[in-house]
Amino acid sequence: MVLVFGVGFVFLGVGSGGLDLGSLIRDTFGAKGGGGGKSISAAQKEVSTHPRDPKAYKDLADALERKGRADEAISALEQYTTLAPKDTMQLARLGRLQYAQADNAAVDANAAYAEQQTAFAGSTFGPSPSSKLGQALGQDPITQAVSTKVSTRVQEATTKYSTASSKAIATFQKLAKLQPGQDSYFNLAQAAEHFRNDKVALAAYRSLLKVEKDPGTRARIRAKIASLRPAVKKGGG
Repeated sequence: MVLVFGVGFVFLGVGSGGLDLGSLIRDTFGAKGGGGGKSISAAQKEVSTHPRDPKAYKDLADALERKGRADEAISALEQYTTLAPKDTMQLARLGRLQYAQADNAAVDANAAYAEQQTAFAGSTFGPSPSSKLGQALGQDPITQAVSTKVSTRVQEATTKYSTASSKAIATFQKLAKLQPGQDSYFNLAQAAEHFRNDKVALAAYRSLLKVEKDPGTRARIRAKIASLRPAVKKGGG
């Protein structure tokens, strides 16, 4: 098993000045400081008192994000966008947070996998587990405990990556449907390509090509489409 999660890609530079989803993500987390808004406890109380009020969940997401509790902020925003599904600003915010959550999980998974390989390496130089000596000695309990713990970390981080990346793409798809246009198609295409969903990326780039006017950018979009088409065809998409 080899874990390789892509955590970067080349932006097209769509339109005048281009779009940079990465900078949008950094802006989201860079804005978590500041002292305005409700406290987490006050926002939680408001949610408990008014569980069907979208604003209560947004206030909670704001409070949690200010404290750097991104995973919890995502949960609150997911509740908010369920109650207020046409708020494109908060959908975009949710997508950016989910995107960053997936990238962080990918980093954790790769680090855990590397640690797992190191733990396994220690047993490589001992007797084979299938040999009589290996069976007699058994597995070192410390190595076994470390291996089990790290394997759990790999599984948890991998699952978190898969869930968060799928949710990010789904959120950008909702945004593109609600607010069709250059920005939303581009962000969807880039997120889908980043998370290796070639079928969604291809469809988004095709939609982007229909609205993009700049000749140079159109040429780059066509190149993207050409590079993605074989992978989608191979996968049966």
